[in-house]
Amino acid sequence: MSRAQAPMPRLPLPIHPSKSTRRQTWPYKGLEYNLDDFAKPRIVTLSDLNDSENPAKWTSRKKMINLILISIQGTLAPIASSLLAVANLSVALDFKLTDLYTPNLPVATFLIGLGIGPLYLAPCSEVYGRRLVFNLSLAAFTLINVGCALAPSIAALSVMRFFSGLFGSAGPGIGSSIIADMYPREKRGKAQAIYNFGPTSGPILGGLFGSFIIAGTGSWRWMMWLMVIFPGATTIASALIIKETYAPYLIKKKAQLIERKSGRKCNAFISKKDAPMLLRNAIIRPIKMLTQSPICMVMSLYMSLIYGILYLRLVTLPLLYGPVPKFGLFCYKWNYNLTGLAYLGPGIGMFAGTAISILYMNRSYKWMAKRATRNISPEVALKNAKVAQPEFRIPFMLLGMIIVPVGNIIFAWSAEGELHWSIPLIGAAIGALGTVMAYTCIQSYMVDAFEKYAASALATMTVCRSVMGCVFSIIGFELYRSLGYGWGTMVVSFICIAMIPIPIGLYYYGPRLRKHKLSLRISLTKSSPTW
Repeated sequence: MSRAQAPMPRLPLPIHPSKSTRRQTWPYKGLEYNLDDFAKPRIVTLSDLNDSENPAKWTSRKKMINLILISIQGTLAPIASSLLAVANLSVALDFKLTDLYTPNLPVATFLIGLGIGPLYLAPCSEVYGRRLVFNLSLAAFTLINVGCALAPSIAALSVMRFFSGLFGSAGPGIGSSIIADMYPREKRGKAQAIYNFGPTSGPILGGLFGSFIIAGTGSWRWMMWLMVIFPGATTIASALIIKETYAPYLIKKKAQLIERKSGRKCNAFISKKDAPMLLRNAIIRPIKMLTQSPICMVMSLYMSLIYGILYLRLVTLPLLYGPVPKFGLFCYKWNYNLTGLAYLGPGIGMFAGTAISILYMNRSYKWMAKRATRNISPEVALKNAKVAQPEFRIPFMLLGMIIVPVGNIIFAWSAEGELHWSIPLIGAAIGALGTVMAYTCIQSYMVDAFEKYAASALATMTVCRSVMGCVFSIIGFELYRSLGYGWGTMVVSFICIAMIPIPIGLYYYGPRLRKHKLSLRISLTKSSPTW
């Protein structure tokens, strides 16, 4: 038998190899192996994932299916948040309440839960994966709404609504992070605009739907049953269709698979005993971001302000267009069954803001990239980390922040001056348009700036905006009773105007401030295992 046809010899591994014997030679000329190759753990990266496993390489159709489902989930909780805001009279009659504030308690507790939830759901998604957290949270949200529909007292309803908001927060809390997992920066704006329609328009849609449900059924409980039916159907669809998108989690699972098949240790593997430490660090991270990252702090402050104005509008429209004047304020005396139509004003504005964001947000980003480097093609510029900056979102953001107070001022003084009923709605629509534009840009800016820890950054913003929404939903009546439509709205408009220079400052000093964020990331993760 020739040497070329000889059977493969057994690998001659030395039992105790010394440094001089670490490199061994096969019997065949030119074939060598190194024992260190077997001793070192294998490094698993995204390149080890095939196209069907890597969310960044999915087909456009697969990405869009996932985007639609997370957008639906991101819409359900905001709708649920405002449903009972237009049914406070029905709640008061059902539980025999006589004061002004207690019927609004279920709305406030829901918003508190909506704000607290991302503080632990977002970190969980960074440890256990997005898909598991999304599906389990939506299932819990559905079941708890059954308890809300059957609540025997205002106390039980308020407690159940808190937990409903807690688990419902997964949709609006970490949906933007899933978008960041799937889309590159230059294509993220359109997807972000589609998704953000739910968190921004949900409260308005809840007010619109709720007013017709209460007019048709006369009972707030039917609202809760609808929040069982639609989330239940979405839960089933999500469990069957949504795929995992978080890259570190996918790498970890791939490393586990390789380790089982080859027996070789992989450095991406994280044992179960490491998970509590990672989860603890991830839970602490949003709090530290809020207190130590200037970018996160100012963006959370502005986001909470415009979200508070959104809930203030939920309070104002029933007062202005209701059938009976309250607190000595003027009203247009619309029929009770038609009051919900007033929510179409800001609703149309939000549709327009979403459409404008879809059409022009990515174009604005690409134009800024081209402007930053005139001698490089836009495609190369967008892939250049030194050129493609989150600050390219700021011109579009600034435009939205200017439009918000303009709409509020039109609304304030047309309502105070008792002008034609369409003028305040036009003002509300303009303000809502600016809100969506600013909201979408801020979300995209935060995702670009904090990429790997985008879920934690967005969780910080969700907490702040939900707290402000809770406060405004309670004090809104008192604000307008004391100051009227004009100056009551101008108080928040002045704050919006004062915050307009913030994007300009971020444009010039954002890169320097983001370096502060990077040092925060290192301090949070230096004791953590590597994915």
